[in-house]
Amino acid sequence: MRILVTFAVDAEFAPWRKLGRLRSRTAGHLEVFNAEIGRASVDFVVTGMGAGNASRAAEALMSATKYEFCISAGFAGALSEKHRIGDILVAEGVQQLGGSKTLWCSRNLTHAAKGDGAKQVRLFLTSDHVIRTIEEKKRLAAFAGAVDMESFGVACVAEAHGIPVVAIRVISDTTDRDLPVRIDTMIDERGRLNLGGVVRGIVRHPLQIPALIRLGRESRRAAEALANFLDAFIGKVSCSLEAGPPAELKEAAAQ
Repeated sequence: MRILVTFAVDAEFAPWRKLGRLRSRTAGHLEVFNAEIGRASVDFVVTGMGAGNASRAAEALMSATKYEFCISAGFAGALSEKHRIGDILVAEGVQQLGGSKTLWCSRNLTHAAKGDGAKQVRLFLTSDHVIRTIEEKKRLAAFAGAVDMESFGVACVAEAHGIPVVAIRVISDTTDRDLPVRIDTMIDERGRLNLGGVVRGIVRHPLQIPALIRLGRESRRAAEALANFLDAFIGKVSCSLEAGPPAELKEAAAQ
């Protein structure tokens, strides 16, 4: 069984590097990491930020490999005050901010994630920019439980290839404060954090250094929570699918 897990940035993937059981290969410009979890061979890829980068990476891998299912994973910004740093959310569907099309995730994988302790929400919104202010979050609160920048792009490619997809995200930003500076000005054209951009942001906004330090600390905690959840979730689901029953998980390959 092959499973694909996508992340946007290395900070989301970092806890997996500590496991010491990863193998790597290249696929075009992508570095793909592989680990055996449960009864599954799991490919991890860091796509870069944004739906465009995510969809290009997903296309490159899904066109070359038949995956049992795909997980769009990583950080998300909460759009509800109920969600706190480190909370794991799973979405019934994903929608692009400003669009009308909803792509529905595998119902059974969503239910399985909820059964493992994830908070189920109706939608994740995929934005083309970082939603950083309290005002922006309030405006979007009526439409979705959380916001990210990649899930819709990954889901579009998965749908085209007939691969079940589930969006599982960890909250790294809450509704009660603005994000420090403009994080999306600190990335390069491939969606990777750019050291020069980070330095320029700090120089221009030195008073926000404590907030940046706090963001880094909370992001590490969130990434570790997500890694722990996914490790257990993938192991459990892979064993269930390989064994046959329960039927509700077996159906995931068709939904």
